[in-house]
Amino acid sequence: MFRRLVSVFTTKCWVNTKYLQIRHIEVSIVGAGNRIGSNLALLLTQNPKITKLNIYDDDDRVRGIGLELAYMSQGPKVVSYAGDNFLPAAVRYANLIVMVARTPRRSGMSRDQMLAANAPAVQKLCKVISEQNCDAFLAISTNPINSIVPFASALMLQYSTYNPFKICGITHIDTARCRSFAGNALNVSPRRLQIPVICGHSEETIVPLFSNLAPSTFSLDSCKSDTLTRLLRKAGTEVINHKYGEESAVLCMAWSIGEFVERMVEALSGYESVVTCFSANPHFGTRFFAGPTMVGPRGIIHVCGNLPMSEYETSLLNRSIPVLNKEVCSGENYINIMNEAGGLKRT
Repeated sequence: MFRRLVSVFTTKCWVNTKYLQIRHIEVSIVGAGNRIGSNLALLLTQNPKITKLNIYDDDDRVRGIGLELAYMSQGPKVVSYAGDNFLPAAVRYANLIVMVARTPRRSGMSRDQMLAANAPAVQKLCKVISEQNCDAFLAISTNPINSIVPFASALMLQYSTYNPFKICGITHIDTARCRSFAGNALNVSPRRLQIPVICGHSEETIVPLFSNLAPSTFSLDSCKSDTLTRLLRKAGTEVINHKYGEESAVLCMAWSIGEFVERMVEALSGYESVVTCFSANPHFGTRFFAGPTMVGPRGIIHVCGNLPMSEYETSLLNRSIPVLNKEVCSGENYINIMNEAGGLKRT
């Protein structure tokens, strides 16, 4: 169980979180006009605990998606918004804002190029959130997550609305893929398995902990663990290659983000829930780190800490940390590039 793997954060910032709850849960999807966003929206209409679903995109075609979802005979109230002028309305009352807007990764595209392409959309959203709804939980699936989340955090700090317990990157797809690979290797249903994936969300920083595989009746030897680790790290690139370099993962991304949101909604409903995300975490000599994270109605309660690891996993993590720190610094420093270019306005 992930609850046994999650160690206590530096302080527990909220007490009695399980007795607090939000009765009317409102979720906003920013970037709902793309394939990930529209599929995610469809999945979330199946969640009875979501009372209102806001879908936003720069593209006016999101209104058509909104009409389709609104015409369904069950699910939350769906409202669509299009264009910059309507972004404030789309996020103003949301408890959870999920950003899926992005320039998709293509074959040969570097992470610095992805950061430059996606940073303006992140900056626009962070500015609006700081003005309209700074108490919302912001979950980002926009790549490169190792740099985008530190960039967004630096923005919110500049806007004087930074809350490290309410901003994270969604890395749930890594655990979804990890369970799938392990399930195939063990010839069991992935639904039966739990495997923590830690460190970051890039080929050189994804570290699956197969030694922590649960239930403990299953196990993988070191050879299989190494093979599956290599497969997991290359999974995103493999999808792009099979799509001839034109598109990155869509359906698996939508499904994994949906699973993440489902657990977040459980937390907002008054429970403690464990998600896999990339957030502020000082336990590994980094400022940000990915792993199993406990959340409650008011945000992050615990982040991962002293997880048991095999010698191979420890070695893998030690090689990944310098890469992660470099990618985090790239994101934090990119705010200076945008400031110099006049792309940011101070509040």
